[in-house]
Amino acid sequence: MGPVTTNPWLIAIINMTIVFAVLIALGVLMSLIQVIDPTKKKKK
Repeated sequence: MGPVTTNPWLIAIINMTIVFAVLIALGVLMSLIQVIDPTKKKKK
Protein backbone atom coordinates (compact mmCIF):
# COMPACT_ATOMS: atom_id res chain seq x y z
CA MET A 1 0.00 0.00 0.00
CA GLY A 2 1.43 3.34 -1.04
CA PRO A 3 0.93 6.76 0.52
CA VAL A 4 -2.60 8.12 0.66
CA THR A 5 -1.56 11.38 -1.00
CA THR A 6 1.61 12.85 -2.40
CA ASN A 7 0.22 16.36 -2.72
CA PRO A 8 2.57 18.51 -0.58
CA TRP A 9 -0.03 21.26 -0.09
CA LEU A 10 -2.59 18.82 1.32
CA ILE A 11 0.03 17.32 3.65
CA ALA A 12 1.02 20.81 4.86
CA ILE A 13 -2.61 21.79 5.51
CA ILE A 14 -3.27 18.58 7.45
CA ASN A 15 -0.13 19.05 9.55
CA MET A 16 -0.91 22.71 10.30
CA THR A 17 -4.47 21.78 11.27
CA ILE A 18 -3.13 19.20 13.73
CA VAL A 19 -0.62 21.68 15.19
CA PHE A 20 -3.21 24.42 15.68
CA ALA A 21 -5.71 21.97 17.17
CA VAL A 22 -3.11 20.89 19.73
CA LEU A 23 -2.26 24.53 20.51
CA ILE A 24 -5.95 25.39 21.03
CA ALA A 25 -6.37 22.32 23.25
CA LEU A 26 -3.38 23.41 25.36
CA GLY A 27 -4.84 26.92 25.66
CA VAL A 28 -8.16 25.51 26.87
CA LEU A 29 -6.33 23.27 29.32
CA MET A 30 -4.37 26.23 30.71
CA SER A 31 -7.61 28.22 31.12
CA LEU A 32 -9.23 25.33 32.98
CA ILE A 33 -6.22 24.97 35.28
CA GLN A 34 -6.33 28.73 35.96
CA VAL A 35 -10.03 28.48 36.92
CA ILE A 36 -9.62 25.52 39.30
CA ASP A 37 -6.17 26.41 40.64
CA PRO A 38 -5.96 25.14 44.26
CA THR A 39 -2.82 27.16 45.05
CA LYS A 40 -4.45 30.51 44.19
CA LYS A 41 -4.63 33.05 47.03
CA LYS A 42 -8.16 33.54 48.30
CA LYS A 43 -9.78 36.98 48.09
CA LYS A 44 -10.34 38.69 51.41
